[in-house]
Amino acid sequence: MNNTEKISSERNELRAGNKTEEEDSTTSIIHRILTSYYNILHRFRWVLFGLCFASFGASVYFATHLELPNTSQVRMLESSNEYERRWEWSINLLSTVALAESGTSAYVIWGTEPADTGDHNDPTTWSQLKLDETFDPSTEAAQLYLRDFCGRFFEEDFALHPSPNFECAINRFDRWLKEQSNSTNPDSAYVDACASAIGLPVSPDVFHDCLVSWSYEMGENTILSYSGVVKIIYFPFKSSIRFDDPNSVLEEEWNLIEQWMDNDAKYVAPTEVSKHFFSSATFWWFDTNKNMFITAVGAACIAIGAAAMVVLIASRSFIMTFLCALSIGYVLASVTSMMVASGWTLGFLESICFSILIGISVDFVIHLVHAYVSAENCENRSERTKFALLHMGPSILAAGFTTFAAAVVMLFAVIIFFQKFATVLLFTILQATVASFVVFLTMTECIGPSNPTYIADRIQEAIGCKGKQASQRQSS
Repeated sequence: MNNTEKISSERNELRAGNKTEEEDSTTSIIHRILTSYYNILHRFRWVLFGLCFASFGASVYFATHLELPNTSQVRMLESSNEYERRWEWSINLLSTVALAESGTSAYVIWGTEPADTGDHNDPTTWSQLKLDETFDPSTEAAQLYLRDFCGRFFEEDFALHPSPNFECAINRFDRWLKEQSNSTNPDSAYVDACASAIGLPVSPDVFHDCLVSWSYEMGENTILSYSGVVKIIYFPFKSSIRFDDPNSVLEEEWNLIEQWMDNDAKYVAPTEVSKHFFSSATFWWFDTNKNMFITAVGAACIAIGAAAMVVLIASRSFIMTFLCALSIGYVLASVTSMMVASGWTLGFLESICFSILIGISVDFVIHLVHAYVSAENCENRSERTKFALLHMGPSILAAGFTTFAAAVVMLFAVIIFFQKFATVLLFTILQATVASFVVFLTMTECIGPSNPTYIADRIQEAIGCKGKQASQRQSS
């Protein structure tokens, strides 16, 4: 190289240096901070890679310990609030204690199927009765079974009489038949419809007429008929549990009664009366809480699956889709583990808040995926990672800061729901930011693809070539 060329080269380098210094002086402070952060991330990327997966594993482990609450009671105010203090005072009253010890109302039902035919999207619509067309209480075996059922049922610890001296309708009907058969002046209902029956079982031919006539005369509403045929028989009982008992207690009671009913239907009941079941508003509440837990877990899986599908279509990269799904899974697991560490259970209020977590957890990472894939003139994963961080990092940080600030304000709300709402939002924003700037970027820095759309491009080219060849053959 001669002196002229050397001087020209030095001038070019000087101009380039001056230009770089000029660009650096005009670069925003946030870009300089992010650049410094990237240099640290790049230097310790493999250490961070191991720490991320260790943290992910620990979060999943503790997240699996999220349970249903010990009580189904939903309280909306802090204990220092005067309304809440009044409620705490009232639960210690003798009347409240006596009511709690009295249990809850439940029913055993024949003649209908336990189906929900209402509009599932409209809670104000109730289910319509779905009759069990196989129900036939008129056979002698069915009559004897129904007569003896109440005695066997109330011998169990889980079944309490709903009132003193309670007697099931079918047993009162049997007693009435015996009284009328020995009476010198029997009731007209007995004379006209019961064919001088002296007790159960009566002739199947007159059973429906006799029982329906008796129910009308006595005003019995647990025997329901249509066109002179008995369609539904039920009776009430008291269960020792209440809706505000722990979910574990409700589940244990439900399984205990359900097992007894199943065994009775399988081994004792005649086929024509073997589809009986029990129901209670308390178990509706228990089922609601249980399904909220199942729905929360299912929604988390749907969020990850839907996000992965969108990322796959938008990025055309299987590897980026996998890394994105891992990052979203980290957010869900880490926030859930933070809820467990805070002593939370997945109750009614927490389930509503959990839906917020699912929506926000997919937001930040998807923006980084788009920036990583759309980076131009980037030859390797490091350049793409740095491009995604510098171009999307400021926007993500701004969005996270504004949401975080809004959540902080709600922490001072009086209503407990808004406090929990704010707490979940803070947890989610914090972990979504960590997932974006640490977990996801560390994975792309270590194992991210240099050409994310390579496989998709080859498939597209192959399809295009085949289509071109086919059109050429057709034209020839």
